[in-house]
Amino acid sequence: MGWYGPIKHKKRNDLIGQTGTLKQKITIVDANESYHGIDVQVRDFRGEKFWTSLENVNLDNEKDSAATESE
Repeated sequence: MGWYGPIKHKKRNDLIGQTGTLKQKITIVDANESYHGIDVQVRDFRGEKFWTSLENVNLDNEKDSAATESE
């Protein structure tokens, strides 16, 4: 196998602002797609942010308007 260079991520703006559940209420604040799947950065009720796979999130199909405001 050879070196293929850095992995290019595709920005997933359609997911930013979505709310869902990850054993707690979260809001997606950033999202990227690559060959292995979709990774989302989420913010929990304490304001802490972390990355996880979209597979770990159950979306509520509603948007949090505060998620699209600048921080």
